[in-house]
Amino acid sequence: LEREVRRGRPTYIIGTAAHADPDLIVRAMRAGVHEFLVYPPDPKDLSGAVDRLLRRTHAGTTRGLVVAVYSTKGGLGTTSVAVNLAYAMARNNPDARVALADFVVAGGDVGVQLDLRPSYDIGDLVAKMSRIDAELLYSLLTPCDGGVWVLPAADKPEQADAIDANAASAILEHLRGSFGFTVVDCEHHLSDRTLAALDAADKIVLLTQLNVPALKGTQRTLALARRLGYAEEKLSVVVNRHGSGDVMSVDDAAKVLDHEIAFRIPNDYRTASAALVKGVSVTTYAEGSALAGSYQSLAATLGGVSAHTNGNGHGRTTGSRLGRLLGMGRKS
Repeated sequence: LEREVRRGRPTYIIGTAAHADPDLIVRAMRAGVHEFLVYPPDPKDLSGAVDRLLRRTHAGTTRGLVVAVYSTKGGLGTTSVAVNLAYAMARNNPDARVALADFVVAGGDVGVQLDLRPSYDIGDLVAKMSRIDAELLYSLLTPCDGGVWVLPAADKPEQADAIDANAASAILEHLRGSFGFTVVDCEHHLSDRTLAALDAADKIVLLTQLNVPALKGTQRTLALARRLGYAEEKLSVVVNRHGSGDVMSVDDAAKVLDHEIAFRIPNDYRTASAALVKGVSVTTYAEGSALAGSYQSLAATLGGVSAHTNGNGHGRTTGSRLGRLLGMGRKS
């Protein structure tokens, strides 16, 4: 058995024995057995073992698309856009799994918007990171109607300290391996974990509005993205709550930012508020609305990008990403 495993073939092994002898199980696992069942196996146990192995196979071959939703200022609707973008991606790709990760690790509102009462959150995932696999990952996420699996923010504020840049990168790598699409709701300040999420993303949705404070913040983010070496095609500037009452035109905003406006999400307060009150996505609440159609168009635009590159031309590095950016060494 050990010789066959060393051949490097993509083979998964289920071992059986008349009794669940601990020493035998340990020896079997060391020899390369992936699942152990008492013989004759119960059909449910056998089915579960096969399902776990298939998930493991899927996780080893999938390279999903990661989209980070970010704005420098609060109040621009990043959480709403992240939630509705995830549901729109699930709607557009019914055969793909979609994950929605709340990286506002203390006090995030993804769970609130969807009226969730999750058993686990991002803090629980980080605590089990050393032994995470596809099966454990799925067990810690909250499945929702519409094909979206949610990783909520930490329930305890003190857990935020444990979710550093390395943990953020590892979480996204696991999600990328198990889901066709992952949408990340990012914090508004540039912590190391936020930069790790932006680094890992294939696409960054830079959310803004057509007013001076929001555009100033977007301008600073674009300057930072260029310093980080992000490719232009990685960045999508999206105007949220676009309407006739805006004080600036889209063309003027593009000139101010020196960057094209990739997309505009219409201002439909009534539909968005009603969906929020019901704890569902806009697509679920009002599928035929202009707002739902806008999210699905944005999802289709982002989903057409290859997920095989991070778009910044750099490999993974160690140490503080924020510290290196600001020219500071790691503190001892």
